[in-house]
Order: sequence, then structure tokens, then C-alpha cells
Amino acid sequence: MTQTTTAISAPPHPLDSLSADEIRRAAAIVREARGSKATYMVSSMMLKEPRRDIMMSYLGWTPSKVARIDREALVILLDKPSGRVHELTVNLTMGAISRWDKVPEGQQPTIQTEEFFEAEKAIVNDPRVIEQCRLSGVTDMTKVHADPWGGGHKGRRLSLAILYLKTSPDDNLYAHPFDFNVLYDFSQKKVLDVIVAKRRNSKYARARVPLENHQYLPEQIGYERLRKDIKPIHITQPEGVSFTVHGHEVDWQKWRFRVSFNYREGLVLHNISYADGNKRRPILYRIALSEMVVPYGNPYEPYNEKMAFDVGEYGMGMMSNSLELGCDCVGQIHYMDATLCNGQGEPILIPNAICIHEEDAGLLLKHTDFRTGRAHAVRSRRLVLSHIVTAANYDYGLYYYFYQDGTIQYEVKATGELNTHVLAKDEKAAPYGTSVVPGVDGQHHQHFFCMRIDPMVDGPFNSVAEVDVVASDLPVGHKDNAVGNAFYPVPRVFDNTTDAMSVANGERNRFWRILNENCEHPWAKEPVGFRLTGQGTPSFLPKPGSVVYERARFATKTLWVTRYDPDQIFPAGMNCYRSNPDDHLGIPQWLKETKNVRNKDIVCWFNFGLTHVVRVEDFPIMPVETCGITLKPENFFMGNPAVDVPGSNKHSTQSAYAPCCRL
Repeated sequence: MTQTTTAISAPPHPLDSLSADEIRRAAAIVREARGSKATYMVSSMMLKEPRRDIMMSYLGWTPSKVARIDREALVILLDKPSGRVHELTVNLTMGAISRWDKVPEGQQPTIQTEEFFEAEKAIVNDPRVIEQCRLSGVTDMTKVHADPWGGGHKGRRLSLAILYLKTSPDDNLYAHPFDFNVLYDFSQKKVLDVIVAKRRNSKYARARVPLENHQYLPEQIGYERLRKDIKPIHITQPEGVSFTVHGHEVDWQKWRFRVSFNYREGLVLHNISYADGNKRRPILYRIALSEMVVPYGNPYEPYNEKMAFDVGEYGMGMMSNSLELGCDCVGQIHYMDATLCNGQGEPILIPNAICIHEEDAGLLLKHTDFRTGRAHAVRSRRLVLSHIVTAANYDYGLYYYFYQDGTIQYEVKATGELNTHVLAKDEKAAPYGTSVVPGVDGQHHQHFFCMRIDPMVDGPFNSVAEVDVVASDLPVGHKDNAVGNAFYPVPRVFDNTTDAMSVANGERNRFWRILNENCEHPWAKEPVGFRLTGQGTPSFLPKPGSVVYERARFATKTLWVTRYDPDQIFPAGMNCYRSNPDDHLGIPQWLKETKNVRNKDIVCWFNFGLTHVVRVEDFPIMPVETCGITLKPENFFMGNPAVDVPGSNKHSTQSAYAPCCRL
């Protein structure tokens, strides 16, 4: 059973995404301003959100009043063929352009989806590419495909495309890589060069395309080979769901928040609060996946150019799937559509882009009194908001979880296919990759995901503490450590942006607290707050001075804390496609001036991820790998807020197999 939210007729909330009509109106205003002779593409369009201080008043968290909030669109234009970039603010309320900036040369915006298809068409029709394919034994160019990765000269709109053979329409093309890359200019719409990868420790000058198929679709591997011993699991909610949706506002189990969606971050949550008795308490103003980087570890050309900034260079929203009931989401589902903008300034619809449902999450709490035998068990239910992105070979399931005990989680489920390269017959993939099948190299890489967390824990002004849990410095036998068992947390509250650069440390059991130092818990005698932890916090392996390190400085620390600035949304920079590493866009620029972050309107930038040392079992399609973050209340409530969740019983869980649970 499903429900879908599309556009609503009521006036838009200030945080609602741009509607199809607003996209058309913004594009018309821009066309009139540019004139009929201008040749350009709309690289992107999204809501320009109102300033936080204005919205805090509008939402009722601060006492001042707001007279009017104009609807504004942030529009990025790309002149063709010059590649000059313009950043415009279009005031939809007033029907005029309120700001027009020319972006510095060398900064390029997100690639539009249609540019990928234009590139692939131009590449496979280029005579130099056709000749290289012939030398590789392939003459049918309808079977040749190109993945246009960012690459080439810094600050230009170029692609270093990777080519593959597809033996049939549904073939796994990553089993058939070519041994050359193609340098393509998106602005000029032409191939600049063909680069043949040099063989390493091989007697062969060229590597042939592997022709053996390695499939994963059921019709390809054979239905007769599918497992026959899986019994059905039925998920039903005969009384309906426990959440309500009003436009883009969601209420569930004392939680309330708003949902929006844009071309770049995809799913964004706003104004997250929790009802504590008769008081509604603010927790997060805004949270979203603000950037990604995927560095690859092969040091040889052209593979050392491989790095993907999937949020900033390609747009997670633009790459989002339309979700399917029973496959991507299971249960009673509420869908929300997403409306984005194409290169011509026309709205495009992604049906069912966001899935909202609730699911059983195992035990919430349990205790058995061993003296009486009385057991009390409560099962946990969580609310799930998700969208799924296909970034060429990789697929990312992106999930927000809300729990009844006040916990918020964000989880990434990475799956899809390896981005592969060819090996000569006598060539080894090690140490920079794994030969997943003969002739196919799965190169080792990392994934870093940067969450932008804009907190408002019990108010607009917050602080952040780094907390290490350490053994006592006192020797065994000391009066305060008589038997040597003493350990305790050591918090350090960040005073300024220079202090607030923190790296995960497992040896010191490190975690972080987002605090409101203006609100002391009456029993703990400490500031109320939320504990922030990461599930997967690898160190960034590329060296300082490397291109990817200098472009992705944001990923070199686990946590940064900055002062709120409405223009600081993307930690690798607004227009970061193939950015020049010497420019140090994003966080490095923002931190040139040291600012106070204690008891201020702050933003946390938290990095988590995976180090993917490739396995044979990752091919032909990868099983899910997970990573994420958790925000858990710490000295925030007056006890466990989930004690009022009813105990489990066979009626509530529809478990008719054992009458083991009591009310």
C-alpha cells in the first residue's frame, strides 16, 4: 500500500523545494535578462533557503517576528561554448534577479545528466576512439559505452572517460573494460585526446578487452539456479502507519521535521524537534549529506586521476532513483516525488524519489528480574526516510532513521558495481587492486561522506566537546586508583575554529557532544546535549600535496566546527567540478579567519566512510557495505524517553508462534 506526496496547492512553506511552476518562472526571468542571443545551459536550480536567524523566528524558536519571507531560487548558468559560469539569485516573490555574480574562472559547476549522454555519443563516434576500439578487436561501436569521470586539466570542464564493451543490452559492461581513456571537453563538445594506459610489469604493450561475461541478473544466471528455500515474510500494518504527513512536514512518535529535496544533496531534513512532555524541544535546524569524495589508490596514469566528488560534481539529487514498492522499500509506504531542473530550465519529475515507512528494529529495551522471573521486553520501531542514488557504477542507499528513544541515525548502504580496469594476461592487480576475474582489475579506493549538521539543541546557540575516555594517570596503589581499574571521560569544549578540528581516535575511545551550555541538566549537572559518533571513520590515505588531498581537505578531519554562514553549504566549494587544488575551495577558505564557536550558531561537518580493499566477492555486483553516524541524547531527557512505549505482545507484533510476551 502506498501514498504519494507531490505538489500541494497551499502557499509553499519557506523551506519547501522549488515547485515546477517556480522553476518555470525563474527560468523565464533569467531568459528575459540574458536576451535572445545568449547561449547557455542551466547547470542547476534550487531553493535559496532563507537565513537561519530569520527562519528561527518564523518557526517560533526565537521571540522576534518576521514580516515576510521571499521565495528565492539559486540559479547556476554555464555559457556555451566559453564555459563562463554565472551565479544568480532570482527573487520569485518580486519577479526579478536580486543578485548576479560571475564565478571566478577555473571554477566549474555540477555536470548535468544530459551532458553525460552528449559526451558518450561524441566519444563513441570519434574516429580516434573508433580506431582504438578496432585495435582492441571491437568494431561494433553500438556496443561501446563511456563513463565520463571528471579528469584532465584542473579548472576546466573536462572528462577522462573510461570505456567498456557491452555484449548485450543488459550485459554487465564492467566485465569488459578497454585499455584506454578518452579526454573529452564538455564545453567544446569534442574529444581532445585518447590516452592508452601503459602496462606495468607485463611483456604486452596492450591489454585486450576481456570477453567472458559475468552476469548477476536472474534471467542471465538462470532461474533454475536461484535459491528455492527462501520462504515469504509478510509485512503488514492492518491499522495503518503511525506517522502523519502534512505537505512536507512529518510527525512520528514525538518527532517532527520537514523534508526537502534538491539536485545536489538530495534528501534534506529541517527543523527536527522532539515532544518532551508538553514541551517541544528543538534539536537540529538542518541536516544533509553535503559532499562526498572517492579517492582511488592506483598511482599510475591515467588511473591516478580517478576521484569522484559525487555530491558536488554530479549531484546526488539528479542521480536519484524512482523507488519501487517491495524492492527498494517494504511495507506500507508513503512516497514523495522530487521536482528538479534540466539544462533548458524546464522542470523534471522524479516520481517516488523519497520513501517514508516504519519498520521493526529489534529490541528497544528488556530486563528479566532473575528473582521473580518477570520479563519486560519492548520492541523498537524506527521511522525510515530514504532515497537511492546511482552514480554510474556505484549505487548508494541513503537512510535517515528516527528511534523512539530520541536517537537519530544516518546510514549509507554502498552497493552496485566496481569501476574496473583491464589487465594484460601476465599483469597483476596487486598491490593497488584485486583481480576479480581474469583480466579485470578492481582498484582499491575509499569513500568519504560529509554530513553538514546544523544544530539547535534546546536553542540557537550550541557548543561542541571532544570527549576521550581514558585510563587514570594515577599508578596502581594510589589512594584514588588502588587496584588500577579507574577510567573516566575527559571532555574538551572547542573554543574556536582552530581548536575545532578533530580526528577519530579508537585508542582514546573518542566521541563528541553537541551541547547547549545555557541549559544545565538538573541531575547530571552538565549541559544538555547529543552524543555524536561515527560508524566507520577511516583516515584519509592520499598524502598532503596530492591533487585529491588538496581538493578534498574537508575529508582530512573527522569533525570540523564552523560558525553558521548562509553561503557555506558545500565543504569542497560551490563550484568544485575538477577544481584547482591550489584554490582550496570550501572549508580551507572558510577557516582562514579564526572564529569563536563556543555558545554560538555553529555548523558541524562530520566525515565517515569506508576503505574498500576490493574482494573477489565484490564482483559481478557488490553486496551492501554500511557506514554512518549516530546522534544520541546525552543528559537531555529526565530519563529514558522510551519507557512509555508499550511492551511487546503477540497482537502488536503479529507473532502468533509463541505466547511469550505479556502486557
